Amino acid sequence: MAVLLAGACCVMVACDDDDNGGGQTPPPTEPDITAVCGDYAGTMSVVEAAPAIEAVVSEAEISFTDFPIRDLVVKVLGTEEGVDEIVAAIGQVDYRVPYTAVMSEDKATVAMTLAPEALKLTLPSGGEGDGEMSDIEIEVSITAEADAVYTLESGKLLFGLAATGVKVGGVDMEAFEPFSLAFDLLQK
Repeated sequence: MAVLLAGACCVMVACDDDDNGGGQTPPPTEPDITAVCGDYAGTMSVVEAAPAIEAVVSEAEISFTDFPIRDLVVKVLGTEEGVDEIVAAIGQVDYRVPYTAVMSEDKATVAMTLAPEALKLTLPSGGEGDGEMSDIEIEVSITAEADAVYTLESGKLLFGLAATGVKVGGVDMEAFEPFSLAFDLLQK
């Protein structure tokens, strides 16, 4: 009886009912460029400052809700004076960076060619009384410093943008000094 029971157990263990080629696990799905899509959190550095920032990456763009513009405004003005009032007057700024992506041959990284557009801000005039004052339009020219790189193993997305020029009311700011923004984001 014991021999019969042991034989039945061996037969049960040896049988595999998943019909996948002799009990082998199915091959993993190869990653593709959509591996970069998701929600991110990390930092954006402007020289020494590194405000916390969050982004959502879709298959076509990197989207920032409530983009931290305070450090940008300081760099444009060249002073901290009055910056908090200006940032409050501008309000929440959403910014999107379109991209195209290519998966590396070894399937370890996604290279993303960024195509940033100008960051447009509107500063309300705050004018009161009979005289009409128009809002002040500020346009910051943004360029990509290099391709963004997403690493599948770490879930990190690294890229750099540069503010290369500023127009206030359609007029170039002559004294503006270009600066870089470094993004170090980790997929949640």
